[in-house]
Amino acid sequence: LRWIVATTATTLSRALVPITRQTITSFSTSALNARIRTRFTETLGGDGNNAVPIVLAPMGGCAGGALAASVAQAGGVGLVGSGGETLDYLKEEWAVALYAIKGGNAIQGGEPNQDRSVAASRANLGFGVNIHQIEEYPEGTLQSLVTELHPRHVYLSFGDIRRHVPAIRAAEAEGHPCAIYSNAGDVATALTHARNGADCVVMQGSDAGGHTHGRASIFALLPETRSTLDAHGYGSVMVVAAGGVSDGRGLAAALTLGADAVVMGTRLAAATESVYSSTQKMALVEATDGAKSTTLGRFHDALNGVEEHSSGLPGRCLVTRSTGLEGEWIRTEKNTTREDLQARHREGVEMA
Repeated sequence: LRWIVATTATTLSRALVPITRQTITSFSTSALNARIRTRFTETLGGDGNNAVPIVLAPMGGCAGGALAASVAQAGGVGLVGSGGETLDYLKEEWAVALYAIKGGNAIQGGEPNQDRSVAASRANLGFGVNIHQIEEYPEGTLQSLVTELHPRHVYLSFGDIRRHVPAIRAAEAEGHPCAIYSNAGDVATALTHARNGADCVVMQGSDAGGHTHGRASIFALLPETRSTLDAHGYGSVMVVAAGGVSDGRGLAAALTLGADAVVMGTRLAAATESVYSSTQKMALVEATDGAKSTTLGRFHDALNGVEEHSSGLPGRCLVTRSTGLEGEWIRTEKNTTREDLQARHREGVEMA
């Protein structure tokens, strides 16, 4: 996070420490000397440990316990992602995160210690769930999950939050307070989420990686969202920007446009603690000219055997040899041919 934030409490003019060379690196878990103070850091900070207004995107298959713990220790909000995985997987990665914030090396092993401020880092820890996924489980599952794991932050993605906010609030009443995040790609949805009890509305722009709501950039979404929430009496609801933020310049711009914090996903997916393979991480690090090196659509889901993501939304991914199969996919009519293309894609994934 030192590379992303280098500023004082009074200015954002020097928000970026240049990265001299592109590399995969581990997070620094030492305390930051400088702070950006926003309503987010002051309200949701873990005993003053929340030095930076940065939230780890709960990326399924990427943001595991090790990465979430590292972000939490470095002063951001670390969210364990579940994606299409089972809730058992989420619980396993949650245990990894708890082990790591107690001083254990989640990657190399070793016995944990109490050198770091465990309580502060613990307060920066949370998880994210896909609403469509959680609705496949029995009623009361989310409340039980919050009661069992004690997250301080819960991120609800891709769905109607109305059924799920009361479950989280019920867990709060049992002594498990947590902030609720929900993502949106337009102002009307953001206002609906605010009315239904979200503490933080994550405005996801069209630049976002993975599955995205966005049809506009955060530069268009943030000012109008902030003004609309204020005008309708939801000034206490915080706005968090997501999509295209990869360094201090993006963070500074988002805060200027009305955000209280930012969500970062792709940039952090290349960290050592990410679940991604080294091949996947280097592909992210080496990619340039995002307008050409990424593509937005539904074809990648189809290659993975999912004709449509549960959210119905398109996804942004790197242009690879697999995405180059799209033209051939469209031309095929027989499922056997498409199954062959899927097999070729799986072979490439396994090699990575």
